[in-house]
Amino acid sequence: MTYTLEGPNGQIYVGRTSGFGTPEQLVLKRYSGHHMKAKGFKNPKVDKAIQGIHGKMAIRGREQQLIDYYGGIGNPKVANSIRGVSKLNPGGRVFHMQSNLFFGNIAPYTGF
Repeated sequence: MTYTLEGPNGQIYVGRTSGFGTPEQLVLKRYSGHHMKAKGFKNPKVDKAIQGIHGKMAIRGREQQLIDYYGGIGNPKVANSIRGVSKLNPGGRVFHMQSNLFFGNIAPYTGF
């Protein structure tokens, strides 16, 4: 599943997690020890959740699309310091297409 955190200056952090339980339980468990919590990030919110191998690929793509949707790495609104999917990852386009299939497109493909 993908999730977001809100920063003290209006920044958004995008992440993904997995495990057993409800999406809400999983995001709270991830948040309990999250490195961004110490920086004042709060309000963990589930974005999308899905199961299975195709779901795993879709979530990888969704994480990157969310980062791009909010402006991409380096944008003052985005707290992430690295991409969810490397521009050089050969599976990047597949992750993007799987995300489009399951969740709809929210940002253009930015890998190479």
